[in-house]
Amino acid sequence: MLKRTGFVIVLLTSFFQVGYAQQYLDYQLRLEPVWSRIADALGELGSVESVEFSPDGKYIISGTKYDNSVIMWRTSDGTELWRQYAAEEIERVGWSADGKYVAAGSEDYLVTVYDAASGEVVKTLKQNRGIDGLTWSQQGSLLAIGEEKIEEKGKPTKGFVRIYEMPSGEEIASMDFGSTVNELFFSQDDEYLLAVGHGAVKVYKTQDWSLAQTLKPDYYVTFTSGVFSPDDKYVFAVGQSDQNRGNGYIWEWKEGKLKKTFNHLGKKIESVTWHPNGKYIAYAGHDPHIFVYRADDILEKKNDRIPVAAKIWAGDHAEYLDFNADGSFLASAHQNGLIKVWAWMGEDPELNDRRHQGVKATQTDAKLEE
Repeated sequence: MLKRTGFVIVLLTSFFQVGYAQQYLDYQLRLEPVWSRIADALGELGSVESVEFSPDGKYIISGTKYDNSVIMWRTSDGTELWRQYAAEEIERVGWSADGKYVAAGSEDYLVTVYDAASGEVVKTLKQNRGIDGLTWSQQGSLLAIGEEKIEEKGKPTKGFVRIYEMPSGEEIASMDFGSTVNELFFSQDDEYLLAVGHGAVKVYKTQDWSLAQTLKPDYYVTFTSGVFSPDDKYVFAVGQSDQNRGNGYIWEWKEGKLKKTFNHLGKKIESVTWHPNGKYIAYAGHDPHIFVYRADDILEKKNDRIPVAAKIWAGDHAEYLDFNADGSFLASAHQNGLIKVWAWMGEDPELNDRRHQGVKATQTDAKLEE
């Protein structure tokens, strides 16, 4: 009898433990793997430098470093839709706001614009140096590119940010950044352009392309990636210096106020992205994991108390991260030649209930209108 009772207690305990674990899992922040595909055919000897969702999230474009490919993928199942090649490595790819075009910047001093549906080349923009940064405006038809700083006749040249009106390809502005530009990002309202590069993070006013703000600590940092927060209040950038590696910096950028500098692993961070809901920041680089932090934790907690909200094993160093428009999926580009798609599973226990109530209310309204 005692054995039977003990067996029942064990069963009940196990039942409640499983139930608790499931409840915990339901609301534990995590990234669930969806699929991975070979984007650079050279595998370990290759590297995917950039990946980006289409505005509607149905497609993904990738660009690679060693087999020099630009590939269009279908998000739902990872089917390859078309592929093109450049003469040299692709540093950055990006989508136009209307989803009609994709652009790729390569080390052969060329920006190539493709028809997104067919992969046909519709425009080439010849440059006088390699391209590291590239992005399209959020709503309009502007294409911004960032140049590398190079040596000419033994002397270093400055890197410029150049703005093109598309699809005409007319250059309408150029700004002297002063060094290599690694990343570009428009604010949600397209009123500002963020330029991230060697030595500084700069913000330009798109009305007249004047310099609105320069952001940097009191020591030299090679910034590798940066992004506006979804409400455009903050700028988060990552970089490394002689003093440290893998630092994150967050500013209230209009005031030029550095809110926080923190270092988690001391390893180089290649890419950072802000979740569209504004609550989370994800970054990855020279570590086999993708790290996710709560933005409020970064802003409010002391450096040694900032918790990692999620740490996801990605298998290899990452070069780029990108959320789709509603933040339901994340794409990552890796040095082993793979791109991966992850489903975002958040911490909000009320999310599905709110969605259910919203659908129910919509159906009720529709019936009342009949």
